This record gives sequence, C-alpha cells and structure tokens, in this order.
Amino acid sequence: MIWWDDYMILLDEPNFKTRLSKLLRTSRIGKSIFLFNELDSTQDYAMTLPNSESLHGTIVIAKKQNMGKGRIGRTWISPEGGLWMSIIFRPNFSVDNIIFLQFIGALAVVNAIHEITKIDCKLKWPNDVLINEKKVCGILVDVNLEKENKKIVMGIGLNANIDSSLINNFLNDGNIKVTTLREECGNDIDLLFLIKSILEKLEHYYDDLLSRGKTLEIIDSWKEKSDMFGKEIIVYDGDEKFMGHVIDIDQNGALVMKLTDGSVKNIIYYSDVSIQT
Repeated sequence: MIWWDDYMILLDEPNFKTRLSKLLRTSRIGKSIFLFNELDSTQDYAMTLPNSESLHGTIVIAKKQNMGKGRIGRTWISPEGGLWMSIIFRPNFSVDNIIFLQFIGALAVVNAIHEITKIDCKLKWPNDVLINEKKVCGILVDVNLEKENKKIVMGIGLNANIDSSLINNFLNDGNIKVTTLREECGNDIDLLFLIKSILEKLEHYYDDLLSRGKTLEIIDSWKEKSDMFGKEIIVYDGDEKFMGHVIDIDQNGALVMKLTDGSVKNIIYYSDVSIQT
C-alpha cells in the first residue's frame, strides 16, 4: 500500500501522477493533475487557472493550505495530512442544478470512505460529511458563469491523517466538532486510493446522473445517507433564525422544515444549519 509519507515524497515527482493516472478508471476527471506541497487555497488556484489549463476534470491537490476556503468566507483549517483537493467542471447542465454538485461531492466522499475504511458516514444538508455527529469533510462549490469562461470548482476538504485537536482548538463555534479518519480508524489512510475512489465515484454521479438531469436519483441517494429527517434543527440566514424539524429534501435540493409555529419552509440560502441534540 502507498501511505501518506510516500505521497509527500512523490508530490514533486511525475511518478505520483503516473501512479494515480494508472489507477484511475475515469474518462475525464483526473486526466490533468496539479500537485503542490503548499498553496494558499486549491480553490483559488483552480478558479484562476487560464482556460487552456482548466479542462473539465482537472484536479488541484495541496499537501497543506495556508488560507483554505470554507463557506461564506470562512477559513478552512488545512494542516499536512489532510486531503485538500479541488476539481474543475465545465458544466453542461442548467444553472438551476448547480446545487446538486454539493450533493454528488458529498455522496462520492461518503461512498469512498466506506469503500476504503468500512465506516458509515452520514450527510448533513447540503455539504457536510459526518462520523458520529462530528464533521470529517466539507464540500465547497465556487461558480464562474461568464460566457467565455464558464467554470465550476468543487473543493473537498477531508480530515484524513491528522489529529482533530489541530482543528478543534481553533474553532469558535461550540456547536461544531470535527473528527478525522485517523482517529476513527486508529491508523492512517492510504490517500492515493482514497483520491482514486472519490474521483471515480464523482465522475459516475456527474456523467451518469447530473449531466442527464437525473436529479431525483441524486436526492434519493443523498437521503439514504442522511439521518437528519425528523431531527430538530436551527437554520441561520443572516440575522434570521428558523427553528423546526426536517421533513424532506425537495426536488430542487431545498431543505424542507416544519417550523415551530406549524408552517412549512423551504431553505435554499442559509448561513448555518445546526442539528439539536
């Protein structure tokens, strides 16, 4: 097996790209690979790549990020040992379906983790991957819909071979706790094969479902991996706060809540979603 220490040695060598390319069973995703020991942000790097280098399926991986990106401008703490990766998509579907990119990214990660570790993860709407109610991975989607440079970049931040204290000690939100694959498995994970698994599953969901408009199948698959339904949650949208129970995910990917006053609300735009325990 190829362990993370081997991966770090190979970051500057074409050998790593060759190994990953030989392992990958994809038609487009991962055919162009950018590898770095250190970046401010794989998302920013991918978003600013010129068109000539932004082929569909191009991936950017960094051993560590100095200014990793989370949602709504937050910093994603990205020490050595994690999987910090961005994937470029050239969309061939309606902009209305962009929300489903978060869903297929989370599904690819959940299924890859299970394949490699046998751990059953759960999904939190719309883009978090949890193990035992602790966050192990987040998905970020950045969009550029300019006509001449239509591009979507999906960022995957996965706490793999690191100690959760490196992240938890810097979190200001007491409602969020993180875990890592190392801590859940009791050993380090082979990131080369984890990357391979994620990319192959991502291409399946993108090519076979999203590109063909099969969004209901994506929603059904996502719901099977989530245990949010029936739970009490709080949704923050700017200065507004909504409390209630999760009923469903609708056909547009919105979270459907029954609020405490008995009304039903569909949530698309939000700042935070907190599950009450």
